Order: sequence, then structure tokens, then C-alpha cells
Amino acid sequence: MSDKGNHSDEEDEYEEEESIVWRTARVGFTPFRALFSKEARKAYLGAILFLSTSIALFCVAAVAYWVFYLNYVPQIGLTRVVHLQFGDEHPWGVTSLGSDLASLQQYDVSVSLKLPRTPANLATGNFMLDLTLHSPPQTSIVGTNTSTTLIAHSRRPAILTYTSRLVDTAHTLSRMPLYLIGWREAETLEVPMFENLEFARGWRNVPASLRLEIQSREQMQLYGAEVNFRAKFRGLRWLMYRWRLLSFFAFTSMFWSVSMISSSIVWLLVSQYLGSTAHDDQRIKKEEETEDNDRAIKKESSRRDDDIVKQEELEETTNIPPLGTQSGNEAEDVESIRRIHDSSDSGRGTAFDGHDTPGAQRRRSHLSE
Repeated sequence: MSDKGNHSDEEDEYEEEESIVWRTARVGFTPFRALFSKEARKAYLGAILFLSTSIALFCVAAVAYWVFYLNYVPQIGLTRVVHLQFGDEHPWGVTSLGSDLASLQQYDVSVSLKLPRTPANLATGNFMLDLTLHSPPQTSIVGTNTSTTLIAHSRRPAILTYTSRLVDTAHTLSRMPLYLIGWREAETLEVPMFENLEFARGWRNVPASLRLEIQSREQMQLYGAEVNFRAKFRGLRWLMYRWRLLSFFAFTSMFWSVSMISSSIVWLLVSQYLGSTAHDDQRIKKEEETEDNDRAIKKESSRRDDDIVKQEELEETTNIPPLGTQSGNEAEDVESIRRIHDSSDSGRGTAFDGHDTPGAQRRRSHLSE
């Protein structure tokens, strides 16, 4: 008995210690219970979705601005090398421009020539540069047509810089060591051909190729020729090119704000639609439950009405004269009706409830007569 008492005391002490620890833990974790509640979890999920959506839309906005910058702001400088062809005619050359030029953009076009100061070039004096810009080749139904349309044409004069014989001799002697190691001396002529040249809207109005021809009395000697296009930005293009980082953050923030507002509106519309759909489903479910309850109530009331009618019929059938005052057949009929009444009372609520035998019905009709 003493062992059992000690064991029960130990169990009581253990339970008391466990309850104290449990209460202490519950009191200690009570402030943190709100952090893990259902509302807090919903708030965490909403914050995570909002943050991830914001980051994704900011990346999309940055890519959109980058694509917009590449398509809207053309190259500020474009250089094409022209390989001149020499023969019986004047030196000429054709080169492709590609799709680097933009419409509605002003350009300054110039030709750069590298000419050695040979006696033949010095004796040539003035010569002419002929530059033409052509549209992309047009295509027909039967095949490719290489015919092009002239977009711009310009002819400008040029000449090597004049120096006296004494100055030229002194210049040559001063650079003699460079000549001995193979350094070529050439004069670079920069001849402007177009100023503020602007192409109309449409890809057919933007040149795709050019033709350069050098017209002179004597056969010219050249190291090389280049055609340079220099864009002159104005307005938004100048701002985007001059202040690239500021434009990037400004336009990206604007694209991001528009995308966030649009996403928020779409999310509100979708949530409202889903909420209305759920509300309609709940309303339909409640209506169905109400209809089921109404049917059950009507069924129960009809069953009670049937029970009341049966009870009244049974009471009418029980209000008959005593057995001594009736004839033999009538007494037998009354006895059988009472037996049926007793059996119906004992079997009420079973499968025979609400049903009568044909014999009892005939006896009731006989009695009523």
C-alpha cells in the first residue's frame, strides 16, 4: 500500500510539473500566436505574392525599356568603307548601309579620303565627289527586282591642302626617320556632303545602299575612302542618349507603375468575379437546403395530417353500441373492428402504418349503412 501511495504521489507531482511547464510555455508563446494565425499566414502569402510580382514586373519593364531604346534611338555614328573601282571611268564604289539608319532623324553625311601627296594628286587640283543614296531594292511577283529609287544626291568639291615647295621639303626632311621605318604619310580629307539630312517615315524612304564616285581630270591615287553618318539627336532621343541612367530609371519606373496598376485592376476584377461565383454557389446551396427542408417539413406535416385523419376514423369506429344490444353478425363485425383497431395501434410507425385491409373497409361501410 505504501508503494502504491508513493507511486500515486509521484504521478501527481509529475502531472503538476507538466501542467506548470505547459502553462509556462503557453504563456511564453502567447505573444507569438498571432504571428502564426490564419490571418497572419494570409498576410504573409499576400506579401510574398506582391513582392515576387513586383520584382518580375520590374524585370519585364527593364527589358521593355531596353528594347524600346534600341528601336527608338539609332546609332549616333555610322561608318561605311567604300572599295573604289578603277578603270577607264572615274573611280567609283558601292556599299550597303543595312538597317542602322532611322527615319525622321537628322544626319550629317561626310566623305573621308586618304590621299598621298604625290605629284599626280597635287597636279590634279580640284576634283568632285559624287554621292547618291538609294532605297532598298523592290521585289515583284515574278521575282526579285534590283531596281532602286534615288533618295538623295550631292556633289561637292575637294582639293589637297596647298603648301609651298620650301615648306613641303622641310616637312619631308623632318619626317625622314618615319619614312625609313615604313610609315606612310597621307593627308585625310573630310568633305561634308549633306547637312541635316532627314528621311521620311517608312522603310522605303530610308537608304539601304550608297554610291560614291570621284570625278577628276587626272587619275586620282587614293589609299581609301569612307562615308560617315553622324546623327543629330533632338528632344526625347537626345535626353535618352545624353542621360542614359536617369532615362533608364525614369522610364522603367513608369513602365513598372503602369504594369502594377494594370495587374492590380485585373487582380481585383478576378477576385471579385471569383467571390461572386462563390457567393452564388453558396446561395444556390442554401436554396437547395431550404427546398429540402421545406420538402421534409411538408412530408412530415402530411404524415401528421394522415395520422390525425386515421385517429379520427378510429375514434368514429370505436363509438359503436355495446355488444349486448347488437345482433350476432353485428357483434362479430364490431369485435373484428376492435381487433383491427388494436392491431393498428400496436403496429403504428411500422410498414403497416396508414394501410387498412379490404375486409375492414367493407365492415366500416356496412356499419355506416
